[in-house]
Amino acid sequence: MVQHRDLVTSVAEHIGVSVEDARRAAEATIATLVRTVDEPQRQQVLDAVPALLAENAAAAPGPAWDEDDFVAEVSWLTGTAPEEARARVQAVLFILSRQEPELLGELELPGDIRDLISDPAPGGGITGPRGQTARLTDDELAAALANLPYWTGGHRAIRRTVQLPEDNLGRVLERIERLRDEMGRAPDVERDGDTATLTVYTRSVGAVTRLDVDLARRVDAALIEAGAGMYAP
Repeated sequence: MVQHRDLVTSVAEHIGVSVEDARRAAEATIATLVRTVDEPQRQQVLDAVPALLAENAAAAPGPAWDEDDFVAEVSWLTGTAPEEARARVQAVLFILSRQEPELLGELELPGDIRDLISDPAPGGGITGPRGQTARLTDDELAAALANLPYWTGGHRAIRRTVQLPEDNLGRVLERIERLRDEMGRAPDVERDGDTATLTVYTRSVGAVTRLDVDLARRVDAALIEAGAGMYAP
């Protein structure tokens, strides 16, 4: 059975959206899928996906007869533009096909809906042509770093170095790791004795996005919460 956290965080990281947006996309995609297939395959879907993501299946308007219908229903359920919804549907179905390959392989899907089970390629632009978060522009990156005085870096990644007594550093890094449960993401950590370098970037885009700026702010807040703010360079 697909795990709730694995599915949602995989979708979020794959197309560079927030965990909350990924959760809504997963709920809407699964709801539409459930309403589209016939029994007993409907129960087959419900048995394979997390109950939390399928509990609102009745909210879907009805069965989708082709690819455009499917995207339109998810667009309506999530309140996103059709192109954005399409990218999110593709991401959810693509991740599902990797985590539960037999499920989607066995479903009888009408029309060309099966074409949506494809990897949405990342792209650029202010919002991204397929709905994924785009890399920051030069001006956006400069403005972000100006408001993150402990962070340095460029378009590929931003970093913060923390130096503390080793016991204190371990406690601080444990707090930062809990961001993975809270946000679905946490920085990459390289530790050498009493020093740790925290690195943030969006893997699906290969660059810094607004999601990384949000994560950097949460890291700063976590450091202060852990009582380490005064020690960090």
